[in-house]
Amino acid sequence: RKPVSITTINNYIRNIRVFFNWMEREYIIRKNPMKRIRQLKYNRQAKVFLSDEDLKKLLSKFDKSYFTEHRDYVMVMLMLDSGMRLGECSTVLVTDLELGRKRINLRAEETKGRKDRTVYFSPKTEIVLRRWLQFKDRYVDSEYLFPVRERGSHIQVGNFESNFKKYLIRSGLNEQFTPHCLRNNFAKRCLMNGMDIYTLSKLLG
Repeated sequence: RKPVSITTINNYIRNIRVFFNWMEREYIIRKNPMKRIRQLKYNRQAKVFLSDEDLKKLLSKFDKSYFTEHRDYVMVMLMLDSGMRLGECSTVLVTDLELGRKRINLRAEETKGRKDRTVYFSPKTEIVLRRWLQFKDRYVDSEYLFPVRERGSHIQVGNFESNFKKYLIRSGLNEQFTPHCLRNNFAKRCLMNGMDIYTLSKLLG
């Protein structure tokens, strides 16, 4: 029962228009009902930026002695460091990870663009990942890098989002932040540090 955003409505209009354009080209219909339908106008809002201080607050509030919080901490570090989407991060297999080369090979079936993609992480995150693998293997045998301890299946996006909100409250940060803000922050920091748009677009997929 939540209101539908203008962005969502415009996506619907665009998709329906493509369908009716195809029907018109194939002579299935004579008149295209979408010809006069225009997308709604709206002002794009600036993406939320997490300062260094905000990130330090957030990362300090994880209790890594608990399996769930240790896993979520590593996921936050990895998304912030690589620009991965939450859906991509949650389904990474241990075999997708190349620690020595500091990269993760994302499989086409798990990426939004349905193309294989490689993302990279820093030496600091490599250390965090090595510690996580040792910790994870003590409690669960799973092919996934970020499993649910009880079942061994990968963590669901909705579950991580709920956990993330809890960490924000604990940190005293704005609850409007979402896991997607980590990806936005990765992109902004890359640009601020001189990365070109072409390289960034390849990393973001």
